[in-house]
Amino acid sequence: MMISTRLLSFAVAAALLLPGTAACQRASTTVGLSLGVTDYHQRDVSLSSAAFRGAIASAEATFERRAGRTLLAFDGSYGEGHIGSDALPRDVRQHAGRFSLALLRAVRVSDPDGRGLTLLAGGGVSSLGSVTDVFARDAATGYAYWDWSYFWAHSLDLAGRAQLSGSRRSLALHVTASAARLVSRPNNGKDYNAENARVSESWPRSILRGSPEYAWNHPVVFARGEYRQRLGPRLQLQATWAFTYASTTRPQPIGVYANRLMLGLLRTL
Repeated sequence: MMISTRLLSFAVAAALLLPGTAACQRASTTVGLSLGVTDYHQRDVSLSSAAFRGAIASAEATFERRAGRTLLAFDGSYGEGHIGSDALPRDVRQHAGRFSLALLRAVRVSDPDGRGLTLLAGGGVSSLGSVTDVFARDAATGYAYWDWSYFWAHSLDLAGRAQLSGSRRSLALHVTASAARLVSRPNNGKDYNAENARVSESWPRSILRGSPEYAWNHPVVFARGEYRQRLGPRLQLQATWAFTYASTTRPQPIGVYANRLMLGLLRTL
């Protein structure tokens, strides 16, 4: 519980204090909204030994605040849709989301006119969550049953960003790796088991609970590539590719990786 409190305190402090740090300098703010699709892959042993995969619809909101050499960046994404397996066809509905807040500082800046390569480094906090709902029917007996599982990982991150800018377009790659995190899973992966009564009566109640893990235990990695094309003084078109990988073995193994393709608009306020 002490570890949960410390991580929660860190996240609240970052959310409240970091924007104030950027605001001390002359700043520009950009907001964006994108829509797209996620190629989602998951193997959750608590549900099945088979790997499930599928395309799920996704949406993402972004916020950036730049002040001098400092960048404060927030992004939140959510996806939902059906996944399945050729070996075990079932009605499986997947919910997946990620939220991150990062504070980066330029260690190499572009030319005074804004063109060229900029390198930034820093850190932040993020949360990765997935909930899987399963409906299955036995072909021989006709017996139908429901099952579900979830995975939460709340992380303290190290982050880096490289951005190459021109007069009207830019390319960027942002990479985040978890240094320490809280991971929460059902006690045995089954909602209907009495062992889960205190933790898993409702998956939202497990958000601030979990076991500590570190970079050397199981990796949680996020990479994001961006292409931006200026459409006007304040408007930009943005195409995004994002990759997520996460895994844990407690109490039962789960592994997730996903590729997300998005298209949206950015507006400078």
